[in-house]
Amino acid sequence: MTTVSEAIKKRHSARAFLDKDVDIDIVKNIIEIAKQSPSGVNTQPWNIYVLSSDARNKLVDEATSRYDQGKMDGQEYLVYPKEMPDWYKERRRGVGWAMYGALGIEKGDTEKMMAQGRKNYEFFGAPVGIFVTVKNCVGPNGWGHVGHFIQNICLLAIENGLATCLQEAWAELPKLLREHINYPDDETLWCGIALGYEDEADPVNQFRTEREDLENFSKFLK
Repeated sequence: MTTVSEAIKKRHSARAFLDKDVDIDIVKNIIEIAKQSPSGVNTQPWNIYVLSSDARNKLVDEATSRYDQGKMDGQEYLVYPKEMPDWYKERRRGVGWAMYGALGIEKGDTEKMMAQGRKNYEFFGAPVGIFVTVKNCVGPNGWGHVGHFIQNICLLAIENGLATCLQEAWAELPKLLREHINYPDDETLWCGIALGYEDEADPVNQFRTEREDLENFSKFLK
């Protein structure tokens, strides 16, 4: 049995998946357990939409077509801050170039970068796409609670031999998603989650992001 510590250490953003179906009962069980996430006064301000088979494929067809034509909807919330401090820019660039480096994509190769970005809207080949929305009435505190729920899904996926990728890229297509999953006006689309069996041999899954040293972000007071 995978321990919580092992699952946390093993979890990473998989960006290539095997062509292998996931039993929907496994997905239902993951969500059933994930709902035990803590939330202030038990608000549970999340909703979740799971797409597989035809529903997933129809969305992918439309989303990739929109991407190819440059016809994105725009975000319902600010995914990245407009003003980025230096540390933020450095970490963002670091992730991007580490991923491109693993794929052999050189700086300035816009065509290959765009092709890699397009894979977001294919769920990187994962057979299951999950969308998470947040109730509009909650503030930053409530978004944090939904974050607990999302993390639970990621860790439970590891326990079941699956992998995930949290995809903020889907925040660029809220109108298209509303057409496909019919989420109501009192919800905001947060992100997508690609869920499936990881293709461990794919180069994109070989790189890992670094984490800050404990002493650089922690204080222990006596």
